[in-house]
Amino acid sequence: MKKGITQKEIARQLGISQALVSRALGGTAGAIDASPVTVEKIRRAAAHLNYSPNAAALTLKGAPSRTLGVIVKNFDDPFFGHMIGVLQTLARRQHYALLLVGWEQGNSASSEEMMLRKYQPDALIVCGSDYCPPAAQAFLDAGKPVVQIGLGKVVRGVRQVAVDEVAGMKELVGFLVEKGHLRIGYVGDASVPQLRRENCLRATVKDKSLMVRPEWFVRLGESSDRAVKEAMDHLMEQGMRHVPSALIAADDVMAQRVMRALYDRGIRVPEEISLAGIDDIPAAKMMIPALTSIHQPVEEMVRQAFQWVTGVRGKENGVMVVAPSLVIRESCGPVRAGDDNRRTI
Repeated sequence: MKKGITQKEIARQLGISQALVSRALGGTAGAIDASPVTVEKIRRAAAHLNYSPNAAALTLKGAPSRTLGVIVKNFDDPFFGHMIGVLQTLARRQHYALLLVGWEQGNSASSEEMMLRKYQPDALIVCGSDYCPPAAQAFLDAGKPVVQIGLGKVVRGVRQVAVDEVAGMKELVGFLVEKGHLRIGYVGDASVPQLRRENCLRATVKDKSLMVRPEWFVRLGESSDRAVKEAMDHLMEQGMRHVPSALIAADDVMAQRVMRALYDRGIRVPEEISLAGIDDIPAAKMMIPALTSIHQPVEEMVRQAFQWVTGVRGKENGVMVVAPSLVIRESCGPVRAGDDNRRTI
């Protein structure tokens, strides 16, 4: 395997000292009054020879590694796939590399996190809500910035970029009410993020004086296809006149499972029941019917987090809240004739 070109090799070919090459390429040649012509000659030779500095060696000398550590809460969630893609684009443009690892729930110091710290990234980005991996404290102790993209308890020293879920839920419920839906239900699991969304919906429908029945808020023990199917079977056994005219799923993946369960029962979306999701993952627009969803501005959230960890936004701490938007698609329609008057208590 061919080794990369070194500063020593550049110095040998140009017949100058390695120290001068190092200063020229490191931007400190002016300190020894080196000739601008010589500095430019060195830089051109380095470019011609495809010289690339050794990041590990520079880090040992105290220079930034131009790498960012990234811990992802759940690689199975397509929402994070989009987030990582945006982050990678920004990193490439700014000449940063990403060190990507997953999160092991319940593990106080996972092997992935230990590997991450070994390479000494300049900062840490935590992707996901309601968790803070042990590695975050190690970065903070080293004086390195940590930013979380997601909601949850604010950890001292960890900056946070989050979406305003209350505003998004209000906009979605307002839209459904305009369509005539007075009976709105919810499907989610018992995880902290989904319980927060459930409570957000409860508060919103109460604020709008809409009808609520406990069985309209379906809380699953797990988010499997089987669990969703069984829950929808149980809900729909009450008869269409006693179920919500619109359902909001905790996220778009849950909405996909709900839509499949309804299809298997022969219930048409949106003709017989409207369905909406949260997150607006890329697949939402490809569903049949295409899914109405609360769009999380992933690009903006990632951009703000990236600016924070690279120092563009300064060193202030705190929480940045970004506004969501409602993407209206085919899965939500007007309430059926007569359904708006169903007021079973």
